[in-house]
This record gives sequence, structure tokens and C-alpha cells, in this order.
Amino acid sequence: MKKVLLVIPELSYKSNDFVKAAKKLNIPFSIITDSQQISEKLTDNIFISDFSLEVPQKLLEKLHDITHVLPVDHSSLRYASKLTDLLNATGNNFDSVNLAMDKYRSRNIFNEITNIRIENQYVNNINDIESFIATSKIGVLKPTKGTASNKVIKISTENVNSLLIKNIIKDCKQDELVIEEFIDGDEYAYEGMLINSELSNFVVFEKPLVFVEPFFEESIYMTPSNLNEAIIDEVKDRIQMACKKMGLANGPIHAEFKVINNEIFIIEINPRMIGGLCSRCLSFGLFKQSLEELILFAFSTGTFKKLELLNKYVGVLMLPVPKTGKFVSINEEEIMEIENVSAVDITVSRNTYLEMPPNGEKYLGFVFSQGEYKTNVMKALETSLEIASPIIEA
Repeated sequence: MKKVLLVIPELSYKSNDFVKAAKKLNIPFSIITDSQQISEKLTDNIFISDFSLEVPQKLLEKLHDITHVLPVDHSSLRYASKLTDLLNATGNNFDSVNLAMDKYRSRNIFNEITNIRIENQYVNNINDIESFIATSKIGVLKPTKGTASNKVIKISTENVNSLLIKNIIKDCKQDELVIEEFIDGDEYAYEGMLINSELSNFVVFEKPLVFVEPFFEESIYMTPSNLNEAIIDEVKDRIQMACKKMGLANGPIHAEFKVINNEIFIIEINPRMIGGLCSRCLSFGLFKQSLEELILFAFSTGTFKKLELLNKYVGVLMLPVPKTGKFVSINEEEIMEIENVSAVDITVSRNTYLEMPPNGEKYLGFVFSQGEYKTNVMKALETSLEIASPIIEA
């Protein structure tokens, strides 16, 4: 019998959604987590393990009946891949996941399979950045193995010697940061599913709103996107080529890319689904299936089931952290009154300490919208951003 192991990190938004999906589909599952906070109400089969350490032999013995290993969030990717190897289970192996998470090595693969090729290099001091900018003019500095746009900064001659850049550089370890050329263009996010190295599409989001430079904080996702089917097919083909070169074979894929004059520029490819609670804006098919359900069905059965989105247009706003300090409250009820806003989920609790970009990884929460027209959804999310008034104490 097939049995799925959900690898859930402590700070994951998605534990409840995946457990709910597994129960709805009657898929046998266990949970392994690095948190004592994960409720035992989710399942009887919960195992606690430190994701930063090697997998204990006694734990492997307890997991002998696991056939599939699925990481639920970015910070559980490596541990899940270790378990996949040790249990000889369906999933992605450690080497492929490690490569995909490495921004320098994966960029070299993207350069091989797309027509837009860019320069990139490790940086270990301010001189490395200055010499790169002297040639490329504009670059993007990012952690070699980061996520959620944390410490990702656009760099030019105007800010290369700023205190912000120097503070990021001063504490970095060898090859911990990478810089690459900045490519301008409309940005999108791709959600798909790998089954035995073959990629199938779930959905493509467009990102119509970009936050103030030099940061790359996520903001609004909307779908259906404005891309035609020919471009989407090309995107899928390029991502699949990259996945094969990296060795990724089974599981959800979240990729970010730009389109410049009908050419595809891949920003990154992650062996996981979309982050945060963004997937909650999606509802598929007659029986309102979630993205988590579609992923678990495909992952456990090896069969991809394509369903159309229920609503004409849907979108999600990730509420940004405007300043560093302790969160007190936000005008959630006022946001809910906006036309075409379908739900608001504030995910930080009172007194949670928050950091603004580029160091912060959290959002205040998520605003969801759906509507018959794209303009209505966009207006609802933009208005939500405009009137959001969080109280954060220094």
C-alpha cells in the first residue's frame, strides 16, 4: 500500500491544508516535523526530528512503510530529500534538491537551456560587487541558498557602497552570496507537477505589481495570466529541460520567470509548491479541489489530473511588513469590506517581532480576491494594499 510522508517544518503555513487534502482523498499518510507545536490532532502518526541533523536509524525503522516523501515547504526540502534517498521512496533525491536550491549552480543550467544568458558569480566582499557592477551596470545580489526574496537586493552604481549592502556582506560566509545580471521584464510564477520526470501544468500567475526598489518583495499574484498558450507551452518545456538537467523527477514545481520579447528568462525553479497561503486563492473543478489535493493525488497515484479553475479571475495579495517591530493589529475588517475581496487571513499573532526587507521573511497575512473581470480583482487587491494600516510598535 502507498503511504505518503508529509515533511512539515515548524513555520509552515501549509500543514493544515495538506492534512485536510490527504484526509479528503483517503490517502494514508504520516507527518514528520521539527516542531513540538504541530498538533497531534492532525494525525496519529507524527514523528519529531531535528531537520538540521542526520536522519536517526531508529526513525528510519519507524518509517519503513513510507513509499512517498513530500516536502510541504521550502525549509523541509533538504531533509525530505535525505529521507527519500534513505527510504528509497518516490520523491526527489538529495543531490537534485541541493542543486536546485543553489542559485549559482542552477543559474548555469538555466543559461544552457534558454536564449537569454546572463553573467553570475559568487561574491565574498564589496570589491567583488564593485567589479561586477562596473561591467554589468545593474545586478541582483541574493543568498546562494535563500528563499522568499530574503536579502535579495537590486544593485547599481548608486547603492553599491551603501551601508545596507555593506552590512549584508560583512557577515557572509564563503560563497554564501551570489550576484547576477538584472534582466527587466514582466514577471510570472509557474505551478506544475513532475511525474517520472514529465512536467504538467497546474497554473501560471502573473505578478502585476512590483514593490519599491531595491527590494524584490512578493506582492500580488493573479491568474489566469495574460500569456497565450504557445508561450506557456514554451515555459513548460524550458522548465522541464532544466528539471531533467538538475535531476528532479517527482513532486510539485514552483518556478519564477520573465518574458522578454517572447523569450523565456528563468529566475528560479523550486521543487515545492507556491509559498505562503497563496494557493488558497485557487479552487479547481466541479468539486472545488485545492492545489494541495491535486498535488497529493498526482504524487501518490502517478496520474496527473488537469482541472479548470472555478472562478474567472482570482488573486492574492501578500501584505508587506512596513517597518521593523512588534505586531499589534491591522484593520482586517475594513479590508474585508472592499468589493471583490473574498477573504483576509492575518498570519502573524500579536507581539510577533517582524523585520522589514531585506531581512524579513514574513508577511502580515494574505488578502484573497475573485471576480468576473481581471480589473476588478486587481482593484480589490490594490485597494487592500492602500488602506491596510498595521500597527507595529518599535
